[in-house]
Amino acid sequence: MRQNGETAVDTVGRPLQEAKTLLESRGFQYSVRITCPSRPTFKVERECLYVVRQHVAADGVYHLVVAAKMGKEV
Repeated sequence: MRQNGETAVDTVGRPLQEAKTLLESRGFQYSVRITCPSRPTFKVERECLYVVRQHVAADGVYHLVVAAKMGKEV
């Protein structure tokens, strides 16, 4: 798949900051939406976000869904 003359970028599984840097360096626009568990059963590390879903719209904008890394249970 090509966008703006370049091959599309797969950001799923990458830390958010890495994904943003990669998209910006290639000139792609993006939006970010944060998702979280509906119940506070698990501890999450909100400062450590990862891309869990990506959709490239017809206009070439990357729509990223990110989630916080889950903390370890003791």
